[in-house]
Amino acid sequence: MGRRLFRPTLLTLYAVAALSLCATGYGLSTPRQTTQLLYAIAGVITAICALTGAEFLRRRPAQKQPTVEDLTGLPGRARLLADLDRALSTSAPDRPAVLVLLDLVGFKEYNDTFGYPAGDALLKRLASKLSRVVATRGSAYRLDGDEFAALLAVEDDVGQLVDLVASALVEEGDGFAVAPCYGTALLPQDGSTASDALRVANERMYALKYSLRPSAGALQSNEVLMEALAKRGPECGDHLHGLAEIVEAVARRLDVGIEELEQVRLAAELHDVGKTALPTTILQKSFPLDLEEREFVERHSMIGERILHAAPALHKVARIIRWTHERYDGTGYPDHLSGAEIPLGARIIGVCDAFDAMISNRPYRKAISVEEAMVELRQNAGSQFDPLVVDAFCAVMAERERFFLAA
Repeated sequence: MGRRLFRPTLLTLYAVAALSLCATGYGLSTPRQTTQLLYAIAGVITAICALTGAEFLRRRPAQKQPTVEDLTGLPGRARLLADLDRALSTSAPDRPAVLVLLDLVGFKEYNDTFGYPAGDALLKRLASKLSRVVATRGSAYRLDGDEFAALLAVEDDVGQLVDLVASALVEEGDGFAVAPCYGTALLPQDGSTASDALRVANERMYALKYSLRPSAGALQSNEVLMEALAKRGPECGDHLHGLAEIVEAVARRLDVGIEELEQVRLAAELHDVGKTALPTTILQKSFPLDLEEREFVERHSMIGERILHAAPALHKVARIIRWTHERYDGTGYPDHLSGAEIPLGARIIGVCDAFDAMISNRPYRKAISVEEAMVELRQNAGSQFDPLVVDAFCAVMAERERFFLAA
């Protein structure tokens, strides 16, 4: 460092000497002239010090990026890139390595439901599980947010190895399910550089992620459950299909995306599936339920959620169903969510289902008119119902009424 500062220091001395000679040559004798000279010297020194500092900062080695991610203790992206370079230099077609990128599906909903501290705790648990799984095979990394990676030596079946890694990032509980969507790149076959390998794995991961829409299997499961519901009452199937059409129309008016729209429609058709576990004597009771019976009935949304969790393709639908009986003011069930805490799909189904219930005969009461039901919805907007959803529902119903009058 002494050498780096040597030249600027000499420049400073030269400047002072030069200015002093100037002062002597010009015969500065008054205090004002002397003061001006001192200010000039100070300005030169300040400028040279600034240049010295800039030169020092320019030449100073850049600080290394941290290789360990703070929250989970796993290495981060910089370490992965370095390890990929090493793996590419040592791997061969007969002794390959595999890069696995994993993105958690359901983590955002977990954060929204249980809060960010719980989300951080979940990430730590999953990171610990992933580290244990890959400990003897390679390394695990956390890249960003809910995205993880693993770089592993391949000793046997690649598919089994990747499935083992993915299973480490699965966690389910009451009201949530988190699991990874993943993509892989085999080294050196899928890329000659670290960037190539990351790009291939990332493209495959997102191709899989965007394909996770309700599949034929999910739709088949839906039909089976709908049939079970229809057996509880001959009018049940028609009621649910009709409700789903209204729900879809309201969701479209609220600009719900195509993927979420499909989930919401399925949830509308299956929101009462938990009632298949309730005694018919309670469902068809001709007078109001007592407190114990009501508490029993109010469990049906949680029961429905658990039933649908048996089908992985219906996990998102299951979460919507759990909260279809929450109220906008937080006095609903089962979790007393309020406002935007309640998923939009559940809020839409809540409005549409309440309207359908009001205009339908029940064993314990008679139906009311459509006009009376609309008034009831508006009166309870902001307490039981989301006001924006009520407005959208009323607009959809008005459009349908105009359509039928014109026909």
